[in-house]
Amino acid sequence: MAALLRRGCRLAQGFAAPGARFTASAGPARVVLQESSGALETALLSSVRAPRHELLYTFKAPLVATRSRHSLQYSMTEHLCGVPSEGGSAFTDASSLKSSGESVWVFLNHAFHTEATVYLRPVDHRHIDPAVGCVAVYAAKDLVPGEPLTFDYTLMEWELSTPFKCLSTGRDVQGFKYLTGEEQQRAMPHAWPHVRQMFDEHRGLSPSVTGLRITSAGSYSWLKGAEA
Repeated sequence: MAALLRRGCRLAQGFAAPGARFTASAGPARVVLQESSGALETALLSSVRAPRHELLYTFKAPLVATRSRHSLQYSMTEHLCGVPSEGGSAFTDASSLKSSGESVWVFLNHAFHTEATVYLRPVDHRHIDPAVGCVAVYAAKDLVPGEPLTFDYTLMEWELSTPFKCLSTGRDVQGFKYLTGEEQQRAMPHAWPHVRQMFDEHRGLSPSVTGLRITSAGSYSWLKGAEA
C-alpha cells in the first residue's frame, strides 16, 4: 500500500489523543474516492464537514505476518492486509475497491504528521476476532467536504517494505526508523506502541511502551513497561 497515493498537502498542524468514544458508527459513507485513470492519482476525500478529533470512520482488515507494499503495520509482528492477493492488477484503478466499503482505506495518501489531515488509532477488536485488526480514522484538523485525507505512514511503519517518495516534500518515506533524531523526538508522542517498542529495541533500551490500554469508555493510553 505504501507505494500507492503518495500526495501530501500542507495542511494541519500536529494532533493529540481523542477524547471521543471508539465506535464503528461512522462508516465509509463519510469518505469518498476521487477517481482517475490511474491508482496514483486516486485519493480518499472527506465527504463531510468534521471538526478536529471527530471520528470519520473505522475499518477492519485481516492481520498477516508478512509486510508488503499493500499492508500497514499494526503491531510488532502483524500487518493489516490491504489486498487479499498481491498478484494481478488489483490497483490499476479505484473501481476494484470502490464497492468493498472498508477496503478504501488503502487509498489514504501520505503526509508527515505536522501536515496530515487525519490520524489513525487502534480499536479493541481482538476479543471479537484475533485475526482481524480494527482502526479508527480521526480528523487531525477541521475538515471540509472534498478535503484530501492524509496520514503519516511513519507513525505506524517502523521500516517500509517498499519505500516511496512524498510528493508534497520530495522526501523519501522509509519508516520511523529512518527519520532524523529530531524528527523521531517530535513524532514519538504520536507513534503507535509497536513503533515505540521497536525504537527502544533498536537503541538497546528497555521498552518504554509495551502495549495499549483501552478503557470501557473507549479512551486509551500507552502502557509503560512496568505496567505490563
